[in-house]
Amino acid sequence: MHTPSRRMVLGGSAAAVLAALAACSRSSTSGSSGSTPPPASGGALQWWDHFEPLEGALQGIFDTWSSGADGEVERTVYNPNEMGQALQLALGSDQMPDVFSNLTGIPTPALVARGLISPVTLGADAQASTSASLFEGVHTFDGDVYSVPIFSHQQHSTLAWFDVEQLERAGGDPEAATQTWDEFRRILREIGAGGQTAGWAWNIAFDGRLQEQLVDLAQGAGQALALNTAGVNPADITDPSTGEYVFHGEGFLQALEFLQSLVTDGAMLPASTSLDAREARARWAAGEAAVFFDGPWNSGVLAGQFADFLPRVGVTNMPTPDGAGYSARGPSSGQFWQSSTSGHGEGVSALFSLLATPEFAQALAGNMDQPPADLSVVAGADVDPTYSRAIEIFSDWCRLAPSPLVRNPGVGAVIAEMEEIRPNLGEIVQGCVGGDIDDPQTALKTFSDALAAERDRAIDVVVAAGTEVSLDDWVFTDYELGTDYSADRY
Repeated sequence: MHTPSRRMVLGGSAAAVLAALAACSRSSTSGSSGSTPPPASGGALQWWDHFEPLEGALQGIFDTWSSGADGEVERTVYNPNEMGQALQLALGSDQMPDVFSNLTGIPTPALVARGLISPVTLGADAQASTSASLFEGVHTFDGDVYSVPIFSHQQHSTLAWFDVEQLERAGGDPEAATQTWDEFRRILREIGAGGQTAGWAWNIAFDGRLQEQLVDLAQGAGQALALNTAGVNPADITDPSTGEYVFHGEGFLQALEFLQSLVTDGAMLPASTSLDAREARARWAAGEAAVFFDGPWNSGVLAGQFADFLPRVGVTNMPTPDGAGYSARGPSSGQFWQSSTSGHGEGVSALFSLLATPEFAQALAGNMDQPPADLSVVAGADVDPTYSRAIEIFSDWCRLAPSPLVRNPGVGAVIAEMEEIRPNLGEIVQGCVGGDIDDPQTALKTFSDALAAERDRAIDVVVAAGTEVSLDDWVFTDYELGTDYSADRY
């Protein structure tokens, strides 16, 4: 399954988790004179992630590595909602895997600064193939490579996946690439009017996904944003014209009102209030609802778990006010990281080098998860038409946003210093659609102000420690939503 680079998924605060991480790091390295201790159990290289559809692609590199090494890889796949907690428990018991996907809610610079993840050494071919895609403060730190991007920034989590028969019955066009908000609402109301199925299944119990989808829809409504990476941690999302946090901006308010309208229209499956993404998808695939918001990986999950349903499915871009809205993400971050407690450094480096090969990109496309960094390989891959359609949509409507972190890696020190603000953005969405928050504008303005105050504090701390960074690093007055902010524009 999909992840933004630093999604908040734990019940506790990121600061509390970071404190636990730091404590574990100190205990695991005490008496080692800075050397990396071997794993307690030795044996196979342990790899944890939450990308369920990547089984084939990852197994390919595992097999390639194992054929030339005296060892094997044991992979464990977690539900995204459970990954962060599993890592927290592993840290607390000194049983971290050698490689993991980071769903702790902790910014990567903080993990680096605390010595909780360690760099890798890429082979010559991997160095050459990734030279244009590795960014300091995102993939490299002080010149050392910690991860490689395997996914494209051209994606989002709010594609509208639908039962073609239900859509056509409601007068919708399954061939349309986009839909307006008004048309989308009309279709869902028409579907629900029959009384046999709901219009839309949602994952309200997954606050991390809610905040992703609100960010996507806000951009579709015209809200230009700067984003540090392809992830959507609120601390990384600012107004490029001013550098300020604008979660109370018009685009966010309109997007939230649109989501609330789907609830008040009676279009939402009532059980959505207690569903995470996997559970909501299963209810949708079982025919309890006609439409489900999800990312491109939905094709891969359906192929693996609901193969009989997949031929009945179509996909369009996220609905937008005028049916023509763009979205953008920052440079794609790395997805896998080496724990500093790993005793398999050479093996992990070899595996990360294999992640950068064309063969892995081709296999990645075939697994129909997040799109590979090179979208062109999808055309030659054996994929379901819905996946090809999703990639076409992203090619047309997803762009590269400016990244303060790329402009100045010192921004990463600020983000690492910042404490999480609660309620977070996803929790505010939960409160608004659930009726616990009756003034969304005030709640979002309070959230924006709290983030701004926390960033000011963090800037003061890191500047005092010698880092050169200022609010000017967040300002990109030449950016316009719908354009690519390429490397030559920094």
